[in-house]
Amino acid sequence: MSTPQNAMRVLVVGAGYAGATAAVRLAGRSRGRVDVTVVNPRPRFVNRLLLHHVAIGRRVAAPGLRDLLGTAVTLVPGRVVDLDPAGGRATVAGPEGVRVVAFDRVVLATGSTTAVPLAGGEHVHAVGDLEAAQRLRPAFAALRPGADVAVVGGGFTGLETVAELAGRRPDVRVRLVTAGEVGAWFTRRGAEHVRTTLRELGVEARGGTRVRAVEPGRLHLDDRGEVPAELTVWCGGFAAPPLAREAGIAVDDRGAVLTDATLRSVSHPAVLAVGDAGHTPGPGGDRYSMSCQFAFPSAAHAADLLRAEALGQPVDDALDLGFTARAVSLGTRRAVLQPTTRDDVARGRAWTGRAAVLAKLVQVRGVVAAIGVERRLPGTARWPGAEPRAAVASAP
Repeated sequence: MSTPQNAMRVLVVGAGYAGATAAVRLAGRSRGRVDVTVVNPRPRFVNRLLLHHVAIGRRVAAPGLRDLLGTAVTLVPGRVVDLDPAGGRATVAGPEGVRVVAFDRVVLATGSTTAVPLAGGEHVHAVGDLEAAQRLRPAFAALRPGADVAVVGGGFTGLETVAELAGRRPDVRVRLVTAGEVGAWFTRRGAEHVRTTLRELGVEARGGTRVRAVEPGRLHLDDRGEVPAELTVWCGGFAAPPLAREAGIAVDDRGAVLTDATLRSVSHPAVLAVGDAGHTPGPGGDRYSMSCQFAFPSAAHAADLLRAEALGQPVDDALDLGFTARAVSLGTRRAVLQPTTRDDVARGRAWTGRAAVLAKLVQVRGVVAAIGVERRLPGTARWPGAEPRAAVASAP
């Protein structure tokens, strides 16, 4: 597909849930007025919801990005090693060498990686990105029977990971170590199901326990106690890659781009940040939580904003998003489907039977399909609104 010489040049950095969605939606709806280029270090799509499956050796489908993005989007394999937002230039290092990509607007969709903010972080494994999950796989498989495994962090990633590891290797001792109460985010029914399932999988769950340091063979706790661990998997927090910080863009303490409610950088208006790469204020003023429920709508909204700008239409709309539910897997046969408020707070009755397992299955299989649908029928993605538009527009 050719574009006119005066087309807006948009560079999308990253082709995960958010980056791929933004690219295909913008390219498909811009009437040839936008030239979309995507830079991604891998030629295949990574379904981040299934990285704990990669860690235990299960096969995970990885469709090629060229087919997923379609012919209307230019894919440049490589990694952005230098970003000049003021000059509109990105230096990309890839298999074909180093090249410079010029842009008028840039969408940062770089996602997040595991952050280990304590001594001994070099001794831990993680599932926050594909390379980390691939390194964990042989290390976990090589454990002797009876070995001690510790998963640190009781959020959604930690719960899904510890259940998957315990289910895969019942011959090792698996512990979950978390600073809060185990399953605290869920309502009572959901929390009870989480704790019961972990017990049945043989997981020793230790809530209210903070790790202060890691060394080979053990975790050191804040209360001066220790937890044996021949293998430690860190799921205790995530941070954005350093690209935005190194480019001089305003970021928070986790490296996420500080944006206004329209997803534009507060320091560089030509920069938009979506998904985990952006720190965007929600209706209550807090940051939207890092999840695919934020990634897809933020990407679609960024694409619509840039389309409107290219077509000379008003471009000051704030993101209007409300959460509905969370689906968390606990191994291959159990899950929790937890309804939420619009601000992502657990509420009501949690579903824990086959409906919850099916909901999780639909979620993990649906992300790739959703991007394909958006490419073929651009503009189809919709999401629940969090507040009346006038109220959201007044958010900082």
